[in-house]
Amino acid sequence: MSDKLYRQERVSEQMNLFDLEPTWKDSWWSMPEFSMRDVRPKYRITVNFMTKHDLHEFSKATGVRVTERTNSMWYPNIEKMKHGSFYYDGPKTDSKYPVCIPSKGRADCQRTGRALDRMGVSYKFFVEQHEYETYCQHLGENKVVKMPFSNLGQGSIPARNFIWEWAKERGHERHWTVDDNINRFVRCNMNRRIGVRGGGFFRAMEDFVDRYENIAMAGPHNVGFVPDRSPTLTPFLMNSRVYSCILLNTKLDYRWRGKYNEDTDLSLRLLKDGYCTLLFRALCMDKMPTVGVKNAKAMKGGNTDNVYNTGDKRLSFAKSLQEQHPDVVEIVWKFNRWHHRVDYRPFKNNKPILKPNIIREVGNNEYCMELKEKQ
Repeated sequence: MSDKLYRQERVSEQMNLFDLEPTWKDSWWSMPEFSMRDVRPKYRITVNFMTKHDLHEFSKATGVRVTERTNSMWYPNIEKMKHGSFYYDGPKTDSKYPVCIPSKGRADCQRTGRALDRMGVSYKFFVEQHEYETYCQHLGENKVVKMPFSNLGQGSIPARNFIWEWAKERGHERHWTVDDNINRFVRCNMNRRIGVRGGGFFRAMEDFVDRYENIAMAGPHNVGFVPDRSPTLTPFLMNSRVYSCILLNTKLDYRWRGKYNEDTDLSLRLLKDGYCTLLFRALCMDKMPTVGVKNAKAMKGGNTDNVYNTGDKRLSFAKSLQEQHPDVVEIVWKFNRWHHRVDYRPFKNNKPILKPNIIREVGNNEYCMELKEKQ
């Protein structure tokens, strides 16, 4: 089946003197398969057209369909694999640690709970007291936790801190804090990004993090930031920002703060204190695009109206983080709005420390995720 999935591999004209194993394999043992070939184009040119007629003539001559909206193409033409043609499935498998979803105004349109239901992962929505009954009607009382406040105007910070205390009181060593707008969860393997419908997706991440003493914060990267053509891609990225789907060490004496960029702020505070953070690339999330991204539509509810609509092209967002971390944050203008840019290089020497009782194993562990083809 893998032969159907792999793209045509780039052929090297020069043999390597030594075939060196990637260093990430020293850590990625007993984890799901992660195989990436070099399927990048070897040559690339820009072709310009003065008229629409010229564009159509080029399309006729090459046999490749090109329109006014086409920004890249392959020659000879490479048929795209249909979305959902392949998927990973397996027995419904719950997570080891509680999955907590802060949510506001989205009882009838949340995405994350539906994705987790397909995978068999249990979860609880944490909602403000004035929305409790509405969420119970849509999700069931057993999936909703009522928080003792409403409309504090501080974004998701009060909810996240409530969740942290909730997990601590129940003795959970770690807990997940997950946004409510994740469409699906995805594996990156064989130069493809393939949806996951079952198996131990969350268990794999939890087991990997639990091997180490000092990984304080971890989670899946967004699939849009994980390229699937380069052989240099690693299954995880150390010491960067973790966001939107976060596995946290509950025992730590930190809490969420501020109003904006709370994920980045907490990541930086942990890194500055010598802890490690980890983003999984082999195991990803497919999150709805945020407002401000080209062609993105705002999802109703959340904090869009009472927190994010600052009217200043998000300059308040960027300034807030820069004031918290002036040593590593600068403000830049791109994509028609203000952004913060973080320098994570000072934390490259934060090394994960393997627990002394961990025994290295040989081979992969697919966590019951089986590759299937849609019939």
